[in-house]
This record gives sequence, C-alpha cells and structure tokens, in this order.
Amino acid sequence: MLCVLYGQSKNEKFLFFPNRSSGKRLLYNRCIERNGTKDMDEKTKALIEKMKAGDQNAFDRIYRKEADKLYRIAYLISGNQSDSEDILQETFVKCFLHRTEIHNPETFEKWITTILVRTAWKLLKKKGRAVSMDELRENEEQAGYLEQICEDRESPGPLEMVLQREERRRIYQAVMELEVKIRTVMILYYYRDYSVKEIAALTGSFEGTVKSRLYAGRKMLKGKLADGKLQKMEAGRVHG
Repeated sequence: MLCVLYGQSKNEKFLFFPNRSSGKRLLYNRCIERNGTKDMDEKTKALIEKMKAGDQNAFDRIYRKEADKLYRIAYLISGNQSDSEDILQETFVKCFLHRTEIHNPETFEKWITTILVRTAWKLLKKKGRAVSMDELRENEEQAGYLEQICEDRESPGPLEMVLQREERRRIYQAVMELEVKIRTVMILYYYRDYSVKEIAALTGSFEGTVKSRLYAGRKMLKGKLADGKLQKMEAGRVHG
C-alpha cells in the first residue's frame, strides 16, 4: 500500500511505500497479462474519479491494480531493480499529486504510462545509466517478462520448455542491449501493444521518430537474433 503523510499544512504531502522490499518477489512472480481490449470497466472508472477527489483508499486500490505491469515496464526500460523501484514510486507520487489532470478515466492507463516512461528517461539520463553485461547476467531470470512476446500456442514438452526459456533469455538480453529510447519504443510496441501513434503521444515524440526507432530496434535485433525469433515478436502483437 502507498501511504500519504501530511506535513505542516494539508497541502504538503509525502508519499512512501512501506515494506517495499518484502513485495519484490511478489512483483516478480505474478503472471503477465496482455492488454487485449483497452475498454475500462465501470468500477475502475469510479475508482479513478474517487482518487481525483482525493480518496486515499481509491488511490491505494489503483496502486495495487496497476503497480505490477508498471513495474515490469520500468524494469524493461531500466534493466535495474533499484532504478525500477525508484521509477515506480516517483510515478505514483506524480500520479497522486497531478490526479486532477485526468480529464477522462478511460485515458488513465496511457496517462500514467506517459508519466512512467518520462520519469524513467529522466532518471536514467540523470544517472547516466546504461545496462551492463553484469546486470544482464545477474537478472537473466527476469527474461520471463518477455515470455508472452515469444510463447508458442501449444503446450510445450520438457525439452521445448528448456529451449523456449533459452530463447526468451536471448531475446531479453538483446532487447536490454538497445539504447534506452529505442528499447522503450520496442517494449511499448511489442510488450504493451501500443500503436505508433499512441507511443508518439506517450513519449512526446513525432510518429516518424517512433517509426525510426522501431526500424532501428528491429534492425539491431535482427543482427542478434535468428529471423524466426524476430518473426515471433511480430506475431505476438495483439494490435496492428
């Protein structure tokens, strides 16, 4: 749960995540769900409206609902557990402080993803962070985050499972070696199924820039991966 502390005035609020470390493994082990339809149910809309009005309980429920997938995006952008936690926390701080800027609850996912992406870029630029090969080796178990990009339709046998795990590891490593803005576009396009137009809005870029980054990312991955693996990434997208 994300808690709100009040300072000397009611307008001065401090947000923090109690027991962050105890929840790390839960974040790692939960299942990944693809976007599928982006229609929002009425309960979620009501929660967002309550949060806009300052309802902390509604905010906590939204945090629990959204934190996993946002953490995974943060991790895939940063490639670093500590940075991902910082990105996630700052994203929800900004979400709470700027909640009245949500004009349409149905745009909430894009709105908070925009905050996350720009927060990640700002933090990584400030730190001058690049994903090292040591970090990639230490965090190869996180390759499961890309599982749905390259999964087969049929249930695999033991040997196939081993081969698929190795395949996911190679894709994960190749993606993490991309420059951060190219990597972000690839993640949003293949992992979150956003369109070029949506990614342009999320990242504050021109559509042509997004297309160029996708082209560059595909070209770089093609040099690192077999053609079949790149085709699986293309086939894994739900939306065109």
